[in-house]
Amino acid sequence: MCILYLVRHGQASFGADDYDNLSVKGQQQATLVGEYLAQKQLIPDVVITGTMQRHNQTAELSLASLNNTSAVINDARLNEYDHEHILAVSNPELTTPSQIRAVLSKQADPMKYFKTVFINAIEQWMFNPDSTIYKECFNAFCARVLGALEKIAKEHDGKKVIIYTSGGPISIITSHLIGLKLERFIDINWGLVNAGVTKVVARGRGSSRKLGISSLNEHHFLEQYPQQKLITYT
Repeated sequence: MCILYLVRHGQASFGADDYDNLSVKGQQQATLVGEYLAQKQLIPDVVITGTMQRHNQTAELSLASLNNTSAVINDARLNEYDHEHILAVSNPELTTPSQIRAVLSKQADPMKYFKTVFINAIEQWMFNPDSTIYKECFNAFCARVLGALEKIAKEHDGKKVIIYTSGGPISIITSHLIGLKLERFIDINWGLVNAGVTKVVARGRGSSRKLGISSLNEHHFLEQYPQQKLITYT
């Protein structure tokens, strides 16, 4: 039986010129998820990350807490969709971080405004699933993520695998495994906590192998520190 632990990266640097770096809080979350996995006495046979900086930073801090020195395999198929590009396609005034900051500074409720334009951009991307105006269309994103899932489960049959990735891939995988339309992935994505853990179990072998969600978005280990407000979503 293959067991996959999908770990979402710690909080990234929203609003900064380089989003793809863990914030100080994100670093703390990454350390705590490693401690949580250590408490579970999890000894992974394989560790895989996307190729993004926030994935590898989360893996490094988490594995240090886990006291695990396994070699890390990088797999770009586990990378997040390019939200900055998707946003820019929808609204050219939001192409760069500095432009986004400038626009948000003029809003009465910046985060409410950003969430609205972000959802509109994602919906435009999803409901034009094969559009060539995007670097990666929605259908291509789904295909690479689910292809990676199937290949990892097949290649590491009978092993315990930790995968450090992002909310988008975890949400697509979850939607697929529980039978939701993939366009509903964003509903799951909004609720995924930074450094949360989703467990996927593969039962059976060969053509009879079936993947299923065993647990989703575990993050109680962050709730133990309410004063530090470690529950974040970006």
